[in-house]
Amino acid sequence: MRATPVWPQVRRLAALALGSLLVAGCAGMSPVAQPVPGQLLLASPDKLHGLPDAGRNWVMSYASTTFDGANAVVVGQVALPRTPAPAGGYPVIAWANGSTGLAPQCAPSLVVNRERDAYLNAWVQQGYAVVRTDYAGWGAFGPVPDLHSRSNAENLADAVAAAHALDGVKLRPDWIAVGHSKGGGAVLWAAGLPDRSAGRYPLRAAIAIAPTGPGVLRFMDSVMRGEAVAVPALPFVSLTVMSAKAMKPDLDVQGLTSPALRPHLEAMGSACLSGLFAMPPLPPGPYLKPGAAYDAMARLLAAQDASSLTMRVPVSVIQGEKDETTVTPDTTAAMVRSLCARGATVQLKQYAGQTHRSVIGASQSDTFGFARTVLDAGRPASDCP
Repeated sequence: MRATPVWPQVRRLAALALGSLLVAGCAGMSPVAQPVPGQLLLASPDKLHGLPDAGRNWVMSYASTTFDGANAVVVGQVALPRTPAPAGGYPVIAWANGSTGLAPQCAPSLVVNRERDAYLNAWVQQGYAVVRTDYAGWGAFGPVPDLHSRSNAENLADAVAAAHALDGVKLRPDWIAVGHSKGGGAVLWAAGLPDRSAGRYPLRAAIAIAPTGPGVLRFMDSVMRGEAVAVPALPFVSLTVMSAKAMKPDLDVQGLTSPALRPHLEAMGSACLSGLFAMPPLPPGPYLKPGAAYDAMARLLAAQDASSLTMRVPVSVIQGEKDETTVTPDTTAAMVRSLCARGATVQLKQYAGQTHRSVIGASQSDTFGFARTVLDAGRPASDCP
């Protein structure tokens, strides 16, 4: 991944700030005049990070909510195929991005990820409209509660609603949520929210690629015990701590972390994940201290795990067998067993030799097939007993 040049970032963040003023200025308006979640605020052609095979690309700002229910403006992107829309409108996938970092320049729409972009471009080539969200928290609404799964799911659904208001756009009302890593956790939350599988824009299915789940807390527990941290997972220690701090501002980070971790925590404010991977690796810790602060963080992390939800729509779960982040094959299998016990329709596909990121492209043909089955009103096969 690499960040875009400074001026394109300024332009997008300025658009976000303008939208933020629109929402902030609504405090004195009548309830009828206030923007509602899913309302499109601003839109313009996306000349920076549109998908190359799209016929049209937009960057937009839209109304949504923060993790604690406050008004927020979120930046999103929409890409349409070059082919004319079918009679019922383009089928829609909504992409929930994985973690990119917490610094201002690390919003998903500002960061290039070649594997992700190739994957999304392939959806456009297949005739799908692709809707993306940056999530709430960037720009005027920071700090970023990166791992708050329900909020991320709501931001994603609101992006779909906003996309329907773009001029000249004809979309199918139903949609499929597709996400990677924390985005995979978000689409599982979308699949578990009762109001998202009904209404004007009903969710039809979720495709969760390397989704966060019980492995996040298990990983942090291992760090607290002083166990060695694999290099692919190293930045997630600091990212998880600072995400918890965003959700709980009174979290005692000094009491939670050891001095050796502090440079990594400070770097979260200025570097994206790609830069954090370049920092010197940490030897075995411990870097997290047991106690009240850790217990508070653990409760927050447990609350983001979708394992205890009842899936309202069919779900495809994708797992790389070589994933060395917090999303390990055994923790994903445990999550799937929990979802199955609650009556879910779940397909679990594991990919030999694939890592946390490479599994995105490796799963492409299978995710296309799953989506086609769902949109053709078929019932996907389930791996649940």
